[in-house]
Amino acid sequence: MTERLFSNPLRAPEYNLHRVVDAVDAAADTVKAHGMLMQDYKYANIGVVPAGGADPDIEVMFWSDEAGAFISAHTALAFSGIGANTPYEVTVEANGRRIWVMVPTLAAGSCKILVGGFKSLQV
Repeated sequence: MTERLFSNPLRAPEYNLHRVVDAVDAAADTVKAHGMLMQDYKYANIGVVPAGGADPDIEVMFWSDEAGAFISAHTALAFSGIGANTPYEVTVEANGRRIWVMVPTLAAGSCKILVGGFKSLQV
């Protein structure tokens, strides 16, 4: 008997390039348009793809109109790299908000930050 595999690409997150980083972020971004709009999505799947010996840490931040900047969650959504040139993925609750993925540690090389939405907020 041949195994039959099923998939549903309509339900899988489609990743979009959020940013290419070749230097650490010294502070949170203050330009709303630089963020990734997660409108209609409960979760953000974030792929970190380092190159050139990079082992980046990331922090996921949320836009605040009141502050005029991307701000940290009370308990920072920070994630450590897992090795030079080793891609990794994290999932955070975006709940339809605009996010920005800060790279506070890079050390060498560069990295791509990819973001895909998952689980529609539309019922």
